[in-house]
Amino acid sequence: MLARPARRRVIRAVSAATLVLGTALAAPLTLAGAAGAAPSSATAEVNQYDWKLFYTAAPGQTNKATVTASLTADRTGFVYVIDDVVPITAGHDCAYPDRADHTKVSCTVTGVESQDPYPALVMDLGDRDDTVAYKNATDQVYSYAQISLGTGNDTATDSGRLDGAYVSGNAGNDTITVGKEGLAWGGDGNDTINAGGGDNIVQGGKGDDALHGGGADQYLSGDDGNDTISGGTGDDTLNGGKGNDVLYGNSGDDRLYGNSGDDRLYGGAGRDTLSGGPGTDVIRQN
Repeated sequence: MLARPARRRVIRAVSAATLVLGTALAAPLTLAGAAGAAPSSATAEVNQYDWKLFYTAAPGQTNKATVTASLTADRTGFVYVIDDVVPITAGHDCAYPDRADHTKVSCTVTGVESQDPYPALVMDLGDRDDTVAYKNATDQVYSYAQISLGTGNDTATDSGRLDGAYVSGNAGNDTITVGKEGLAWGGDGNDTINAGGGDNIVQGGKGDDALHGGGADQYLSGDDGNDTISGGTGDDTLNGGKGNDVLYGNSGDDRLYGNSGDDRLYGGAGRDTLSGGPGTDVIRQN
């Protein structure tokens, strides 16, 4: 398992445990203190005890949300605007920019002191085939978005800027694009994950996944299944995991590890290290 690396602090933040890929979002996320019957609408609420914004979809809803993150005027906190196609109940520190439109909320999260990165936004899109677009205009990743797509064949995209989001696909055949410094875990299903141009960490999870790297030095792991993994232009580390995998290093001084299974490894341009592991493997430097 991989831990989120420490990031350079850009804004004061609240303390939280270090995120671990593949486990932190395996269980559904819920609002603190939520109980009783299932809500008829999505809920957005800032927890006043740890200063995180929780956005939770109602069961059976199909979400199509656009999330925009920006700094408050005094640059000590965050403003999240969530624009969905379903009704949203605005809780603590959230309001409707247009009182006639209850599918869009604006929420303010106060930043406080912390020594570790923490999720200022926690989203759980639940079941159904959902879509979310995340746009981080803060140019910092210390306080990041933690997005659980839930079950279903979901799609998550970003604006291509520095975002630092951690996206968990969970069950379903998901398509995930993370921005610079973003992390992604596909979960169960045949997922397609596109890494941005930063130092991304990507894990496919169970299933036959397709992982695509970008710029910078990235870590791409297929995990279980017959995966296809392509590095980008940096010095990447590619792990096939269990299964019959195909790994392409492309440019850069890459490290390719097939691990178990009958794998095919192609180094590409650069001074690469290739290791097939157990199985009948094909290894080519270029």
